[in-house]
Amino acid sequence: MFKQEFNSLVVIFGGAGYIGCPVTKLLLEENYKVRVFDNFTYDREGIETIKHPNLEIMHGDVGNIYQVAKGLKNATTVIYLADMSGKRFKHIENEASFRDCNYTASLMVLVAAKEYGVERFIYASTDSVYGNLNGLVYETAVPEPVSLYSRLKLRIEEHVIKYKARNFYPTVLRIANCYGYSPRMRFDLLPNAIVRDAMFKKQVIIESENSCRAFIHVEDVAKAITTCVKSHINLVSGETFNVGANNQNLTTLTIVNVVKKFCNDFEVKIIKDQPDLSDYKLSCKKIEKLLNFTPTWTIEDGLIDLRQKLLAYPISDPYDKKYHNFKILEVLNM
Repeated sequence: MFKQEFNSLVVIFGGAGYIGCPVTKLLLEENYKVRVFDNFTYDREGIETIKHPNLEIMHGDVGNIYQVAKGLKNATTVIYLADMSGKRFKHIENEASFRDCNYTASLMVLVAAKEYGVERFIYASTDSVYGNLNGLVYETAVPEPVSLYSRLKLRIEEHVIKYKARNFYPTVLRIANCYGYSPRMRFDLLPNAIVRDAMFKKQVIIESENSCRAFIHVEDVAKAITTCVKSHINLVSGETFNVGANNQNLTTLTIVNVVKKFCNDFEVKIIKDQPDLSDYKLSCKKIEKLLNFTPTWTIEDGLIDLRQKLLAYPISDPYDKKYHNFKILEVLNM
């Protein structure tokens, strides 16, 4: 690992979100100063569960350059998690707003970060940039994104890598489909939705049951991001890494069967429909070899933990739209 001064300030754009909360918690445990920059579309309750003297919480909009500039003050590292979700949609109703957030604002933060003297820039991309590819997919594969979300992600990736310079060290992380408990919960993620429906509806409805997707626990994503922050710049600068678990390339039906092991009193209904998901496996050997990163959570342990957390900390309505990132599309259409 590369030894950094522990007075380094890490700014997390979108730090109050599903991934942002675990990243914030882990960096604070590693003695970094952390500034969370977020517009709190899904409220502040997740980040407010984290209490630490080195945590600063800032309300801001990534589309406002004056607020972004203020958020970047004294920052040495930027982690960008502020994009709107939409990887499962090939068509977005409000494309202009979606582009404003996921392209224009993202690019502006990248340019501003370099201009204001940030050293490290870690961009959270998605494995969905691989789109229609099949088989085992490495970082060297030519992406074939099929949705607006993944196309914009790929375009920002290209800008991020091109911005590599002597004093600016950017990294792209292509993150697999997440699951598991986070202080800011999401139930629009397949494994989480299966556990929720098995517990509360006693019925799980699935389609494309044999399509294979790559998965990783949200806390392992936080670990991967923190590993990049701590790694020597020569290992991460200008690099793109797949972030997933080599043993968690799973079909939907496999996940259902995992949940049946600890929650077996639910019905499974399979809808025979045209698959809308690509069928590929993600190779994560590069991050394992270069950064010595390996996930610690298995899919079974992660989903058992999620069920236990939902029992211990009941959510009044797990079907509330605030637990679904796609809610923002409706907000923008108001």
